[in-house]
Amino acid sequence: MFSNLTDYFMKDYLSLYFVFIVILVSVPMIIYSIGYVNEYKKQYSIKYFWVMMMIFIFSMIGVVLSNNSIMFMVFWEIMSVSSFFLVIFDYYEKINIQHGIMYFIMTHISGLFLMFMFAFIEKYSGSIDFCSIISYSKVFTTYQKSIIIILALIGFGAKAGLIPLHAWLPKAHPSAPSNISSLMSGVMLKIALYGFIRTAFMFMRDVPITYEIVIMLVGALTAVFSMINALYQNDIKKLLAYSSAENIGIIFSTLGISMIFQSFGLKEFSVIALTAALFHILNHAVFKSLLFSSTGSVLYSTGTKNMNELGGLHKKLKFTAYCAFIGTAAISAIPPLNGFASETLILKSFIQGAIAVKKPEFVLLILAAGIILSLTSGGVLWCSVKAFAMTFLGEPRTEKSVKVHKIPITMNIGMGILSLFAVILGVLSPIFLNIISKISSTIMMQEEVISVISFGYEITIVTGIFAVIIILMQIFFKLIDKRKTEKNITWGCGFNYQKPYIQYSPDGLVQPSSRFVGQAAMYKKEVKISSSGIFLKQKTRDLIDKYIYGNVTKFIDALSRKIIKIHYGKIQIYISYIFIALIFAVVFVVKFV
Repeated sequence: MFSNLTDYFMKDYLSLYFVFIVILVSVPMIIYSIGYVNEYKKQYSIKYFWVMMMIFIFSMIGVVLSNNSIMFMVFWEIMSVSSFFLVIFDYYEKINIQHGIMYFIMTHISGLFLMFMFAFIEKYSGSIDFCSIISYSKVFTTYQKSIIIILALIGFGAKAGLIPLHAWLPKAHPSAPSNISSLMSGVMLKIALYGFIRTAFMFMRDVPITYEIVIMLVGALTAVFSMINALYQNDIKKLLAYSSAENIGIIFSTLGISMIFQSFGLKEFSVIALTAALFHILNHAVFKSLLFSSTGSVLYSTGTKNMNELGGLHKKLKFTAYCAFIGTAAISAIPPLNGFASETLILKSFIQGAIAVKKPEFVLLILAAGIILSLTSGGVLWCSVKAFAMTFLGEPRTEKSVKVHKIPITMNIGMGILSLFAVILGVLSPIFLNIISKISSTIMMQEEVISVISFGYEITIVTGIFAVIIILMQIFFKLIDKRKTEKNITWGCGFNYQKPYIQYSPDGLVQPSSRFVGQAAMYKKEVKISSSGIFLKQKTRDLIDKYIYGNVTKFIDALSRKIIKIHYGKIQIYISYIFIALIFAVVFVVKFV
């Protein structure tokens, strides 16, 4: 009965690679969730949560294994709907419902454009089968490729979080349970990247260079815009949501430069850039899931994700602090962790591009994108240090950081596994890069596998040496040095017993940057003077959310108030509306599709 079941799935390296990513992150998050769902037992159905979570995970696997557009869209819709129900799982909070609806609308806008994309692909190629479409890739005209790549960029970009289609990210992630935020940011966003890579690199092979430049620049702008907005967030999950969009921007920009290399016939550089993007997809899936899960542990134990109410948690949540530190170092591209390996290769791709591409106008554009990504990496370090330091270091700012709840062992196990992955992927990065380069070479239809090792095995050797040194030092101090150690409070210039509000605040740590980039995040500082003291308050708002989505919402609201006037309450009239709409739909499909 099931002997021919595998005929309905893609079995190429690209699909298998993304299945590996889904499983790699999902298994630790399932373990983590066993303890985390205890938070919701008193108010919600845990069985419902597990069912929706499993549907969500298997639907993502279904998307990357689909071998035709119908199956792809069916699993895509299941993934979208199940994730929507998980976002609004804590439905007693009204704001979660509002944010969930925003996500629901954006994810279906994404689905609509993808349906149009597959419709045009079927019209041009005469097939919905992915293998047939790939074999037809060289026959697509420039005009046909332009239509397909625009629809793909909007459809997959809306799901991944490219600007200006990112607005749902900083709303949905803070509303969703933290384990779901880990899966959405760590895995679901990568499913959109899979779809884009499948379309741009395999269905079409090459697209007009104008669109390749647009992809590179839009990715770079997404990265820097998201980084700036992340810098001013005090909600840890909102900061991580913007950080997710920033990493998606880096990956899209790298995919763009890979496509540019391909257009110039620089196959080797194209494979290196694609390998860097694929490796960063894997690395981001690991360290972002780790950061969201450590944030979930903080939320579980303190009841808040506001950094103004946290601080000093390294004393009470030691294991969580260690895991969060590993995630922070990884996302900041600190060696020898995984983020360092992929971001090094990404920056190398842009440097090579500026040297290899001979046309001055393209060199300037590549340099501009590379410089933006380099500056973004520095900003990410600032954001990450802020999130870790304000949460785990210093002194508790409120009682919430003092009276913490114990973290279930399964949550620590889940975080520990992800931390181990972050270390292994960094220390053994040359091995993983060699494997991924084979996937990239296959995608690019290269007969010979192109080596992409940019720093050899030095990172593995140096890490091993340092590990041995640290172990020997620990043995020395534990076994040989028997002197009794006296512990005293470190002299702090008379400020050893300062009150919590004297230390750095989340707002104060990033305030200097507001003079230079604050306007991009609509940074505003309010000063209130009263008899009880002087109070400073920082406000930010997403520029695109206010001026684009805000105005669109106002327009739809005004239009709805006019349309509602045709609601007469008679079923005959409503049936006629449906009939007229059906006629328009049939005419559109016959005429244009």
